Amino acid sequence: MDVSLIVESLDPKLGGIPRYNYELSKLKIYKSIINFSDYIENKTILQKIINKTYKRTNILKQNKEKLGTLLHFTQPEIFGNLEGMDKHRIILTVHDLAVFGRMKKNNLYTKIRNSLFRKQFKKAIERADLILTNSTQTSNELMETLGVDKEKIITLNHGISSKLKPLKVKTGNIIGYFGGFNVRKRVDKALEEFTKSNLYDRYKFYVYGNPNEEFNRIKDRFSKYKNIEFRGPVKEGDMSKVLNSFKYFIFPTSYEGLGLPILEGIACGVPTFIYRDAVVPDEVKRYPIIIDKIEDIEKFDYKKLKQEFLSKSKLVKRQFSWDRHRRELIKIYNKILS
Repeated sequence: MDVSLIVESLDPKLGGIPRYNYELSKLKIYKSIINFSDYIENKTILQKIINKTYKRTNILKQNKEKLGTLLHFTQPEIFGNLEGMDKHRIILTVHDLAVFGRMKKNNLYTKIRNSLFRKQFKKAIERADLILTNSTQTSNELMETLGVDKEKIITLNHGISSKLKPLKVKTGNIIGYFGGFNVRKRVDKALEEFTKSNLYDRYKFYVYGNPNEEFNRIKDRFSKYKNIEFRGPVKEGDMSKVLNSFKYFIFPTSYEGLGLPILEGIACGVPTFIYRDAVVPDEVKRYPIIIDKIEDIEKFDYKKLKQEFLSKSKLVKRQFSWDRHRRELIKIYNKILS
């Protein structure tokens, strides 16, 4: 198929967008897949700024002959405006609008990043022939915040791994977190509450995720507490085992474009909680239990709650399917190419 998939990374351990890229790359239809992480590093502040301003566009220029008629950029940040771009059709995936008001950190890098990203975001939105979103919330935010025409947007929910399922594993009094680390995730909020709650002496709190600057900051702050353990990344094949080891799963985010870890926890039948003030799409928010503080998790009868989430496991796996997502995406590609 005359389509090129253009991604930042294909490593699913690195977060929601790389996982999305990885799942799309399973389609054996692409003329080419341009993976920027094969060419550049994106770790230091300077690297991120240089990559954002010109390096990714240069990589596209170098691979110009490999590009299909239809280019699918899987996030606005990596969009590159090439010479002769008018000859290509563009699909752009938008996962959230966090950069437009949800990024709470106010240091110099974040100010520079947000300024550059907003310009890049708007440029990509204006050029795209079609925008894919992962939720109705993101679609509505595009229309309300940036005035994008409704006819230009298709909502296509992301999926969760078919391998995720309830397992009979030994569980103790463990509260778990699994996901990314940035200010929006509010992992430190949940940990702070935990240390001051009546749960602390009876539970352990395990924190899983790919280490980054925010992970290290939180680890430095809370490692002194004996009942908090930082366990690092989860291997792809171990996700079910890890999630099923939790008695309770809390995802303390303030804002998500979708919230895949919420769905992944529920797919394993684990009682899953979010905070009342979390801005999460309605199609996801209907499944977890909403709490005001971490102590609220014990307000519920565990056995009844566990049965409820075993039933919810089947529902989320039916609604959020990567196989269905890929089938629908092929239809969209064909429609644009025709």
